[in-house]
Amino acid sequence: MLHTDSNPSPDKTRPIWLTAGAGALAFGVALVLALRTNESVPSHTTLTAGPNITSRAMIARSLVAELTHRGIETELVETANTLDELDAVQAREIDFAMVSSVLEIHHLYPELREVSPLFVEAFHLLVKNEHAAAFEDGTLDGLRGLRVDLGPPRSANALLTEEVLQFAKIPCTPTPGPATCGAERVELARLVELASRGDRNALPDAIFQLGSVPSRLALELIRNHAYTLIPLPFANAFRLGGLISDEDGNAVSAAVERRSTVEYILPPYIYGTSPPIPAAPLPTIGARLVLVAHRDLSPKLVEGVVETVLESRFARVPDPALKRSLLKGPPQMPLHAGTMAYLARERPIIAASDVDQLANGLSVLGALVGGGLFAWQAWRQRSRSARDAIFSGFQLEIAGIERRIAELELAAQLELEPLVELQHALLRLKSDALTRFSSGELGDQASLSDLLSPLNSARDHIGNLLLHVRENLEDQALRQGRSAESVWEEAIETSETDPDPS
Repeated sequence: MLHTDSNPSPDKTRPIWLTAGAGALAFGVALVLALRTNESVPSHTTLTAGPNITSRAMIARSLVAELTHRGIETELVETANTLDELDAVQAREIDFAMVSSVLEIHHLYPELREVSPLFVEAFHLLVKNEHAAAFEDGTLDGLRGLRVDLGPPRSANALLTEEVLQFAKIPCTPTPGPATCGAERVELARLVELASRGDRNALPDAIFQLGSVPSRLALELIRNHAYTLIPLPFANAFRLGGLISDEDGNAVSAAVERRSTVEYILPPYIYGTSPPIPAAPLPTIGARLVLVAHRDLSPKLVEGVVETVLESRFARVPDPALKRSLLKGPPQMPLHAGTMAYLARERPIIAASDVDQLANGLSVLGALVGGGLFAWQAWRQRSRSARDAIFSGFQLEIAGIERRIAELELAAQLELEPLVELQHALLRLKSDALTRFSSGELGDQASLSDLLSPLNSARDHIGNLLLHVRENLEDQALRQGRSAESVWEEAIETSETDPDPS
């Protein structure tokens, strides 16, 4: 007799439900991905570059025109100074701001994020011609006794000027004296007004101005009011001085990030051709502009703005032109989610048009493929973030060692023991880096080279210092009538057995 079981075996029904559940999950993932891809970009945004009478604002207007041409209607909003720009973005009153990276932006405004690095601005020191001879010795001592415009209040210009004067040990007081300069903080609009009136006596004797090259204000003062450019040849020393912590904890150093500055060379003829101004390449301090936004601003809008900055005609407005490789350098502050989405694009593998076609022709197979790609991209991003975290950790350790080397080098007496300890620390750090590279945790050969270059430089620096200590010990051995080897072995043995002096 034929017997049929009306209750199918659970082992037979389970694969069907598992398959259906997996398909539903993949469908949901693909649907979320499609919805995110099709998310509309906001059609209106706002941007500020500070006062509208600067060269920076002229470049900002070029970006506004390009964004509007690409369907993002953009309004340029004028603000009085740098901190007003950042306050407005922090309060969500303005979407984007062009600001100088010389400020510790993330420390002062933790809710802001970096959208894209832009071009480098130059720090101009303009002095009336009759005072120029006092600067021929290459120092800033000629500022003593002069009325000096530090820059508008609450501006990156003023904060950088104060930091430079502190570095040069030039005190500024409300009125100038034989040993001090007279500090003035003149609004940019007021300077332009005095210049347009031709009231040269009312203009300060010296003016510090951080601006795009060529600077409209510098051009006006040089051509029409007999000012001259003074070189600032200590840019590298100024930047490296930021590696050593400021022990007095003054407010200026807390707001200024010296390590974000670079050396900038003003080219000849940029402010005049007959006679050439400057007559030769003129060194000064440079600071890169960055585009910032609030962390909660639409990632799709930010992604569209980054694409416009780096891939449109606007990228060719500054000199040198802006390139996508700028985003590969270490950011001054955390990147915006929209910027990271732009960086995560893998155009040779999957483009936006491919994602749209996947969403339109959705099927079970398409959902599975889309879900797999989504998981793969997430895994790649996570792996990249892990490698970046490891790389950053090594960089911080190397920076700490370099700072300790600088402290030892500046000490009254160069001791052998801490140098040996630092040498051992570098050897351990290099061994750890090579081990992690071998296991694939540190990325490609370029990443390893970028890490080993400063590490080897620090090692060579310590080697030179050890050689200096050895020469001192050889001199000591000669005076004592002993062999250099015995004095060296005694010093090494002492450094290995003595307790930590701290």
